[in-house]
Order: sequence, then C-alpha cells, then structure tokens
Amino acid sequence: MKQVRDGSRIIQFEGSLIGHSTSWRRGSHRWVEFSLYRTEETRVYVLARTGVSLLYHYPGCEVVERNNLKETPASELDRDAVACPQCRPDQINMPIVCPERPRYWAQVCDDAQAVLESLTKYDESGSQYLTFVARRLLDDASKTDDDIARVYQVQTIR
Repeated sequence: MKQVRDGSRIIQFEGSLIGHSTSWRRGSHRWVEFSLYRTEETRVYVLARTGVSLLYHYPGCEVVERNNLKETPASELDRDAVACPQCRPDQINMPIVCPERPRYWAQVCDDAQAVLESLTKYDESGSQYLTFVARRLLDDASKTDDDIARVYQVQTIR
C-alpha cells in the first residue's frame, strides 16, 4: 500500500508511481519534489508535492515566526543541515535552532485533466503556465500513461 502526506493527513491507496520530478540541483538548500500515482481499482490519480529544505534558523529569525518553526536542539540536526545565510545561527554557540521541515501537499484527481489543472499556475496577467518541475513530471508520466499524455501533449484552444 502506498501512502502520501497532505499536511498532517495521510492518503493511502493501492497504485503505481507513474511520474516523479524534482527541482533539486547541486548546492540547493530548498527544492520541491512531485510524485504522481495512478490507483489500481478506481484509476484516479494521486498528485503529491513535498517542499524540502536543509535550512535552519536562529530562534529570533523572522522566518521562524512567519513559518511557525519549532525549536530543536542543534545536536539533533541532520548532518546536511545548512545555516540560514540571513540570520546565521552558530551550532556551537547556539544550542537551540529552528530547522525548516518538509511541507507536504497531496490531492486526489479524478482524471488526467484535473492533474493538469492542479499543476497549472497563473501569472499576474492571468496567463497560464507550468513550472519546469511540473513539466518534467508530466513528461515522465506521459511515457507510461496515455491519458496524461493526451491532455498534456495536445492543448486544444476553443
């Protein structure tokens, strides 16, 4: 059984991963990962996004308050953790820090068109676009899922 998180909720299902993409690059401290699944029985899609961060902050940093980050002993940080370049917490002199945690989002989509709509963004003028990582997810899923390929690779304008 597969499971994905949506905030603090868990969505469980039987299904297959049909696409994955990430915006991670060497030297990245924050990135996003997308996974797209198709359920076995109902044939609906489950779209999951995780915001990943390696950053940690000084407890007084504005990011801590804005994102409601929790205090953690510096000794419990992952070895890949990176100090915020703005507030510059010092692990040695700062026994308590506030790490950014993964942010989980998931959505059940009844059909391939709903997946495309969930990934579509709008700029200030109302123009539609797909982020690079969303395009890569759809490219990957199109290799194994004909419905995704149909709605993604051909756009009909009326």
